[in-house]
Amino acid sequence: MSRRALFIVNPVARGVPSSARLEMAAAWLESQSWHATLEPTGGKGHATTLAREAAESGCDVVVACGGDGTVNEIANGLAGTETALAVIRGGTANVWAKEVAIPRDPLAAVRLVSEGRRRRMDLGVVEGDEGQRRFFLLMAGAGLDGYVVRRVPERVKQRLGAAAYVFYGLRESLRFRPEPASLLIDGEAVTAHLLWLLAANTRSYGGVINVASDALADDGLLDVFVFEGRGIRRTFGHGLRILRRKYDGAKDVVHRRASALEISAPAALDCQVDGESLDFAPRAIRIAPLALAVMLPAAGRNPLFSGAGKSG
Repeated sequence: MSRRALFIVNPVARGVPSSARLEMAAAWLESQSWHATLEPTGGKGHATTLAREAAESGCDVVVACGGDGTVNEIANGLAGTETALAVIRGGTANVWAKEVAIPRDPLAAVRLVSEGRRRRMDLGVVEGDEGQRRFFLLMAGAGLDGYVVRRVPERVKQRLGAAAYVFYGLRESLRFRPEPASLLIDGEAVTAHLLWLLAANTRSYGGVINVASDALADDGLLDVFVFEGRGIRRTFGHGLRILRRKYDGAKDVVHRRASALEISAPAALDCQVDGESLDFAPRAIRIAPLALAVMLPAAGRNPLFSGAGKSG
């Protein structure tokens, strides 16, 4: 029986390869005794549904053809299954594709479906008050970056790409007001005027800078950062520290490696997961160990994965 791959294509994502190039990639996979089909998404959440149905039908690999938002939706459909995630680059920032060195060329990227290394990785999961749950591959952020992501219009993202986040980040930083929050990080109580809470499963923030520079995607832990303080000077001070990578050990920065944290705040916090705005307030963030299978380049060792990480 031939192995099966489903290409889930977000046709409106910025920078997605043309239909002709995706069909060429699928044809190459067919030449390797795979059965490959292409399915476009029809709106928000559709990729999750398609991925879940593919996993339930025994599909071997789902290929995400879109940006980090599409990759996130597909991961939410595949979490806890044996179906692996592969990626053909598209979208605004391509953070996951960059972190694991997915080739830019669709034909080179699709070769990983057949010839790449299969590994299992952790997923983070954000939980809400009413049973809501959202997995993330990369990072979840609450506070300032969630506030910014919620306010970037889709049309501006399509036109400007990653520059849209820079522009809106600078503008909205002047308006944002940190809220008091109480956190419980693996049982340790932390109280702060919360400027920014970051829970990182991987290293690169927005494909620009490695905030969680030692994070591993298969160690059963999140790198949790709490940046606290009020006022524009404190906000831009944190920004400079991050650019200079001088934030660890600062008196108004808490960094812990943890499996879970709980969040209590009088006001609902804006939150983003993998660069997409979350539609509920976060109350807990946890790790789901080895919840997702992914296809990686076979050559070399990726620093996101430990030597003891599991294949399969």
